[in-house]
Amino acid sequence: MNQGPIEQVLTWICNPDDLAPEYLAKVEEDMTREYSAAAQRNGFSFRFVAANELVPTAVDRPRLWYRGEDLLLRRHCYIVDDVSADPQATQFLRGIYRTVQASDSVLLNRTFEGPECLERDKLAMVLRAAELGIPAPATVTVPFGRYARAAVPAIQAVIGDGPYIIKPREMGMGAAVLRVDSPEQLSAAVDIVSQAGLGYVVQECLPIEGDLRVMMVDGEVLVSLLRRPVNGGYRANLRQGGQAEVDPDIAGEVKDLSLRIAENLRASYLHVDWLMTPKRPVLGEWGTAMAGFSLMPEPARTKVADAFYQWAGRRLRRLS
Repeated sequence: MNQGPIEQVLTWICNPDDLAPEYLAKVEEDMTREYSAAAQRNGFSFRFVAANELVPTAVDRPRLWYRGEDLLLRRHCYIVDDVSADPQATQFLRGIYRTVQASDSVLLNRTFEGPECLERDKLAMVLRAAELGIPAPATVTVPFGRYARAAVPAIQAVIGDGPYIIKPREMGMGAAVLRVDSPEQLSAAVDIVSQAGLGYVVQECLPIEGDLRVMMVDGEVLVSLLRRPVNGGYRANLRQGGQAEVDPDIAGEVKDLSLRIAENLRASYLHVDWLMTPKRPVLGEWGTAMAGFSLMPEPARTKVADAFYQWAGRRLRRLS
């Protein structure tokens, strides 16, 4: 393995073809502004790179070619957005992911032990939660293609007559999440997702007071955000219009459950999203360093941004 010089550079790699150009431009503008400002405060530089400009290569060592330059000659930090609506693009992104992981640079969204699927697959998360005795929504996986309708009787047996939430197993930012209110709508929705080329799950739609994100660094709770949908919506993701309250009281069960997950995964950087039902917190999902801070309200934004870069710096220096 190459032992190149350390440079405090964070490169975020994504597939630009998944988003409309105007939306992508807005996301990149927001994130570049916030990530660059925080990077400068903490001795880093930040850049976006489109995956279609990269060529991962394995010869004598991992190489990642970008405009004639091998990015892996120097030891940097990377975040590789390794899911896409295009199955072939997904495989290519995961080739980039694994090339960076095999190098002596730091893949920041590889923050815990265990199989890669635990980073992104909602079914895998629910199954791990069951092992840990952590409450999670009833979840049914939709079979592929023409077999998708076989899930409908199972969904009704497990969840009942609705309402349901249908979501991709491996997408983020609240993308392609659909609420369905009746078995009739469920059948139609399953027909639609069967054509999407992606894996989907159906979960029970629980009555919730909000979506609580707990962010942890090195086994300590850093900040919490209680996110609520606006105008009677069902998606609390901040990029989908949700609103956030910083640092509500999370003493008790939700804190203990969050730390249990982080300890089990041996995660040095993790956020856990909880569906706050009237009875108890129920796992929504967890995520790694791709959980951005650019849309957070202050003072959480600065607190998380600085902690993120300081954590990244520690991981980079640990290699020396």
